[in-house]
Amino acid sequence: MWYGSATTPIELFGPTRYQWDQGYFQQEIYRRVSNGLAENLSLSEAWSKIPEKLAFYDYIGNNPAKGGLFRAGSMDNGDGIAVGWLGHPVFRDKEGCELFVRRMPTFFETFPVVLVDEEGIVRADIPFRRAES
Repeated sequence: MWYGSATTPIELFGPTRYQWDQGYFQQEIYRRVSNGLAENLSLSEAWSKIPEKLAFYDYIGNNPAKGGLFRAGSMDNGDGIAVGWLGHPVFRDKEGCELFVRRMPTFFETFPVVLVDEEGIVRADIPFRRAES
């Protein structure tokens, strides 16, 4: 679904472009994790309470511009369709600050993995090389 409406069934068409571009699901995931941490859950316990569907909607393959009918190019292992949720990795720098993966902008065909801190400062990047894809 490219741009949908409030009545677009997400379970049928996947996230709309508006939901993806606004980081709607990512925000909801971090809100739930933060609430879990505030309730004295461990980070692992807080993440384990995230419903699989919610995590799946935030998967890059569900980006309306990258997945489904719009998918093109080579994939590393098969067709790029997610088959399960293995968990959430937590990245930290040497000072122990948590780093977050910057979302891939819709209009980029390739994009490096960019890790930013909570203030949005880039702390690390892993360049994308098409030859390795």
